[in-house]
Amino acid sequence: MFDLTRVMSPSVYSPSFSTTAPEPVQGPAAPTEAKPVTKKNDALGRDEFLQLLVAQMKNQDPLNPMDGQEMAAQLAQFSQVEQLLEIKESMQTVAENQVELGVAIEELSDITLQQGDAMAKLLEQSMAINTVGRTGVLEGNTLFVDRDGTGTVSIESSVKGSGSLTIRDSKGVVVATGSADVSGDGMQSFDLEEFGITPALEGGRYSFAFTVTDFRGRTTPAKTFTTGRITGLRYVGGEPTLLIGDALNVPFSKLIQLRR
Repeated sequence: MFDLTRVMSPSVYSPSFSTTAPEPVQGPAAPTEAKPVTKKNDALGRDEFLQLLVAQMKNQDPLNPMDGQEMAAQLAQFSQVEQLLEIKESMQTVAENQVELGVAIEELSDITLQQGDAMAKLLEQSMAINTVGRTGVLEGNTLFVDRDGTGTVSIESSVKGSGSLTIRDSKGVVVATGSADVSGDGMQSFDLEEFGITPALEGGRYSFAFTVTDFRGRTTPAKTFTTGRITGLRYVGGEPTLLIGDALNVPFSKLIQLRR
């Protein structure tokens, strides 16, 4: 007899095919999409607020709907807050613009000062060039005597009276004296010939002092000035320097008067 149970027994009958599904062939892994990260401190914007409000209205209890006045109050509060935020942003923008404007003004001021200094320096150099060959006056007590014995004595005094001139050589020895009337009207210049100096001094560089005696017999020292012909010009440290009487180097800025 044919035994059906023996045929159906798994220990006797084994199928010629596998019932196990083949493992799928794995290809390159698909890139994982980054999930948006919500910051805890993100502010609630207009769109988010409206979405929440619409969702609240959709899911409200029909038997207990939202109060219209309460919803209007919420909308008004949100509108006020939004306006305040916009005002704050506008004020921040204005403040930033003011800072940028201040920096621009400061930079423009620096550029203007630099250009002004350059123009002043150029003008000074041009003026210094035009002084060569003329007679310059500056504070000091140097007396330049030309080869023919001529020279100029410049003094300043508010006292009217008799002026007394004392001339010394480079060693401090008195080599000449003289007198002349002083008007007392401020700066006054004399030619050496007016003092009646004999014999005439040799050409060179000397120093001098000058006093004025008024009608009461009081003697007052006068302010002295160096007067000499400008014979050259050179630049020291970028600044024009005048050569007076072939012996005295004087910065152009020290020149207080220029004569023909």
